[in-house]
Amino acid sequence: MQDSDFFCWWRESSLTFQSVAASADLQRVLQHQSMLMGFDYFSFCLRHPIPFTRPNLMALTTNYPEPWLAAYQMEDITACDLVLKEQPGSRYFSSWEAITPLSNSAQSPVLHQGYTQGVIAPNRTVGYLSVSNHVARPVTMPEEELMLRMLHICELSMMALRRIDSPAFEAREMRLSKRECEILQWTAEGKTSSEIAMILAISENTVNFHQKNMQKRFNAPNKTQIACYAAATGLI
Repeated sequence: MQDSDFFCWWRESSLTFQSVAASADLQRVLQHQSMLMGFDYFSFCLRHPIPFTRPNLMALTTNYPEPWLAAYQMEDITACDLVLKEQPGSRYFSSWEAITPLSNSAQSPVLHQGYTQGVIAPNRTVGYLSVSNHVARPVTMPEEELMLRMLHICELSMMALRRIDSPAFEAREMRLSKRECEILQWTAEGKTSSEIAMILAISENTVNFHQKNMQKRFNAPNKTQIACYAAATGLI
């Protein structure tokens, strides 16, 4: 592809994603972009940074075959998918030869020649775009170009989700006041409520009030957990 063609696609795809107003629009645009890259199937999902001890993966939109999805969802998703098991972070790009559910039943189709691209949002939520074919065939572009295209599409998808205020994306985001952020930062440093009160020149009751309020909003059992969640989601 000529450089001019690539940058023309870049500009046009950016404008197309700006027109996304709902989740259904995002699926339509992603399916079209996947076809332009020469792939039959796509999947876009989010991994939230909390809770820490178990995967919090949310599949948003896909056109994967229903029998394959049904078998996939019945099993341990992190054991089925080596890409997700690795828990890659920002701008991660991976290629894989074939994936089939662990049951390996004759009714479960195999996805051939797949690629996955990851990007990370400011709140540490990771978005994954995967594309694949139902039969093995040559990729229509250099892998470097494919990576750039998928990265751009994945970033545009994350921006679209934030713009349309998708609950899937915003579920883990919290907006804190300046005072709450200050208290969280000192809590993360291991300071007690009385020490934080002295540092910020406020009453200990005020510190405890903010900490308990944040516990409820984070659904956290204690103030240490609040600080951990805040650090994991990029709040402090």
